[in-house]
Amino acid sequence: MVKIGDHARCPQCNEVGRVVWVSQDGKRAGIRCLGHHSQMSRGHSKFGSAARPQTKRAKNMVFLMEIETVATSASTQR
Repeated sequence: MVKIGDHARCPQCNEVGRVVWVSQDGKRAGIRCLGHHSQMSRGHSKFGSAARPQTKRAKNMVFLMEIETVATSASTQR
């Protein structure tokens, strides 16, 4: 059972984050990561990097994950 305040791995950078939210049905959890992440995934552009929109880097992003994934990643870090 995942609870608020538990440690879990970030789905993007694999650093240790913290559970900050659990859904009422207990199927999803929000993981806050202290690392820097892009707010937008940029696709490949055939016109070069200048034609793509620039991404903004942010800290403390929250990722929503299925509880089974959170429990698995939390147990592998111990």
